[in-house]
Amino acid sequence: MPDDNETLLDVRDLKTHFFTDEGVVKAVDGVNLSLKRGQTLCVVGESGCGKSVTARSILRIVPAPGRIVSGEISFRQRHGDRIDLARMNPRGRDIRNIRGREISMIFQEPMSSLSPVHTIGSQIMEAILLHLPVSKAEARKRAVSLLDLVAIPRASEQLDAYSFELSGGMRQRAMIAIALACEPQLLIADEPTTALDVTTQANILDLIRELQEDSGMSVLFITHDLGVVAEIADEVVVMYLGRDVESGDVDTIFHNPKHPYTRALLQSIPRYDSRAGERLYSLKGTVPHPFYRPAGCPFHPRCDDFIAGQCNANDPQRYNFSAGHSVRCLLYVADDDRSLRDLPT
Repeated sequence: MPDDNETLLDVRDLKTHFFTDEGVVKAVDGVNLSLKRGQTLCVVGESGCGKSVTARSILRIVPAPGRIVSGEISFRQRHGDRIDLARMNPRGRDIRNIRGREISMIFQEPMSSLSPVHTIGSQIMEAILLHLPVSKAEARKRAVSLLDLVAIPRASEQLDAYSFELSGGMRQRAMIAIALACEPQLLIADEPTTALDVTTQANILDLIRELQEDSGMSVLFITHDLGVVAEIADEVVVMYLGRDVESGDVDTIFHNPKHPYTRALLQSIPRYDSRAGERLYSLKGTVPHPFYRPAGCPFHPRCDDFIAGQCNANDPQRYNFSAGHSVRCLLYVADDDRSLRDLPT
């Protein structure tokens, strides 16, 4: 019987770089995250922070000219062995046996992820026949049950439909059915509700949560919507410019955030108790291109707590405030919570 507290995925100092003619783009530059069996880990941050590249690195599907240059992606397989995905050949048989079987992914845009010239059923059956020892008739029957599972009406008829014949919500449900075809241990969901209306978004989130409770799988959920994070997360990792700047359980991140970037994201959320005419907090500037990474702390050009001579000169290390709560910020020192402003110069 697997231990519910067992760490299923452990990523340490992962670096994924893109080697272009203009230079090296450090899309992921030292990410750390850990996910236990049966839990939901949300990775949050603005667009361009490296969330999707981190997910693709785990599955070893980073497009050229990108590649993992260092780090460890430790994953515990179904039979109990722990392997390092970062050391696997991205085109090898071993990683292909893991994709779709042990780890599945729901991509951000189903219309571009689903084949327009193959039926939904054929795409689900392909995953089943590739990984499970079943006949075509058994695979089709399983595909129908999967469409029923994700609440697609008239499943046996929709099995022969093409992606362009379905609505956005139905396409997303079909993507989930493909991802769940072989009962993976880990489901990576890359902003699966971004393009959907609020009602459909809520239905998709409820569906993922119900499937997780029934199967006990772990979920790595990538999003920029902190409302979604508050609803589904057990643990949270906040990313900025390819790094994890803060991580902890969801209550700690929402009620005791330490990094200025985390606090800025939370302040940007509209509140019900806002006064009429009150301006919504706006995080100044934008995420810089990874090719033009600022010196020192990468967030310092946008930080309200910027300390001249410190934040623009020193690269912050990870400081642990409590078990499971860490932050990369020069406002704190390793041995206590004193601010650099309070330290002698």
